[in-house]
Amino acid sequence: MERERLVRMLLDAGALKFGNFVLSSGRRSDYYVDIKEACTHPEVLDALTDALAEILPDGEVVAGPELGAVPLVSVLAVKTGREMAIIRKRRKEYGREERIVGDVEGRRVILVDDVATTGGSLLEAAEAVEEAGGEVRDAVVVVDRREGAEEALKERGIRLRSVLTADELRGAAEREGDDRG
Repeated sequence: MERERLVRMLLDAGALKFGNFVLSSGRRSDYYVDIKEACTHPEVLDALTDALAEILPDGEVVAGPELGAVPLVSVLAVKTGREMAIIRKRRKEYGREERIVGDVEGRRVILVDDVATTGGSLLEAAEAVEEAGGEVRDAVVVVDRREGAEEALKERGIRLRSVLTADELRGAAEREGDDRG
């Protein structure tokens, strides 16, 4: 899909907001990239997963942390025929007490997430996959904020690919005078 069209779809779906936000990394930011909200629109979810599928490296399982990656991983699994796994933030304290839903043991896993900032969520997900016996070499995200995720993952031997950067979204919004808040 043409990048400009995908950026336009995200902006129209309210994926970029301006204001004063605390990110999951704990950092403050004057903008927020809300791919979770954008994924509630079927046509946007379809376009995002097509774009992710285009950059998806080899691997047997697509897996991602709850909540942001769940719709992306689910649709990617259907579109690519790969198995999927969902990584919980913490192990359940009831039932089978699992942290990962899906089979990753002895398999090459591609991590998927909505937005990468410092890489913390992806690194925690990689650790959970490795503890469960899986191997992680690659991660893909819809938007890389370019605030250290690529470098942090590279230190762990994980390559990060992104569909878009936050600068592309912000640049398009600024060119159009879009000041969503």
